[in-house]
Amino acid sequence: MQDNISLRNIIEEDLIKIIKGLSSEELLGAYRSLSGLKVESNSNLRIREKSSSLEKDIIKEYSIHLRSQNKADSTIKDYLNISVKFTSYIRKNRISLESLAMIDIDRYLSLARSRNISNNTYAKIINCIRSFLRFLYGREYVKKDFSSLIKIPSKVASIKEYLSDMDIENIKNYLSRRKEKYKNENLRDRIIFSLGIDCGLRRQEFINLNWEDINFKEGSINIKNSKGRKNRVVYFNSNLRELLYLYRKLNGKYINALIRGAHGKRITKCSLQNIISAIFKESKTYRKNLTLHSLRHTYAERLRRKGVDLPTISKLLGHSRLDTTDIYLHVNKDDFKMAVL
Repeated sequence: MQDNISLRNIIEEDLIKIIKGLSSEELLGAYRSLSGLKVESNSNLRIREKSSSLEKDIIKEYSIHLRSQNKADSTIKDYLNISVKFTSYIRKNRISLESLAMIDIDRYLSLARSRNISNNTYAKIINCIRSFLRFLYGREYVKKDFSSLIKIPSKVASIKEYLSDMDIENIKNYLSRRKEKYKNENLRDRIIFSLGIDCGLRRQEFINLNWEDINFKEGSINIKNSKGRKNRVVYFNSNLRELLYLYRKLNGKYINALIRGAHGKRITKCSLQNIISAIFKESKTYRKNLTLHSLRHTYAERLRRKGVDLPTISKLLGHSRLDTTDIYLHVNKDDFKMAVL
């Protein structure tokens, strides 16, 4: 602090000496230069503020556009997140939307690709950027439809793991004897596991599930406003019915979130995945590609093995296309043998 004060005093003394030595014309010239510098600085600040405000308005407009297209909330969130990063990049590099060129987009995508991300993550970024650029062109914020010039990279098909009958038995036995960290933890996790392998719920469907969505009389679950804003009904067996009855009785709460975290609040995506990952590891069932979504694959595979036809499986999974459902089915050599015997 003392050093800063001393430096300031030295600068002020030097400036006074310089000013005293200037003529009237030189003083006037120096004043005009300093005034111009201040005006330019304020002007640049106003331009940056205007640019930032315009960026926010466009993102807000794009958000409304995505909602009008009936996109799922999770999809909208991903698209907006990437669009904000892209607009922030072009603003930092002093590129206006009016002057945006393909080379600017290529540089941004090249930078994204250099961050050691997977091919599938990069493909997702490409799809989001293409959507945003189509929107900008449609609203005449950019002069050209750059989206048509961006090639969509091929996705790498990941291994879709599912649980065998032995895996399922191991996990159920583990959950029946695991030491609980808090009251009713094992019962809740048995319900989560059963909702996955017996009803095929998606991650967000677990989170959104409310007690009012459970129809005990019909043995059904009303899944509302899921992926693609679609509704569907799935059915549960007597074992899951008993677990749900017991859980409701012990909790004493029949409204709002069915699946809750340790503190009684609606469970989060992260907590849900952590619960399933821990169950896989602690029950000695863990394999590299086993995830929460593997429960849904297990549901589809169990339906196939029961002889349920593809269109019915597709409807129960909430798919719009049969080729999407086909990814969930795990036909192997033994199935081919059985088909001709």
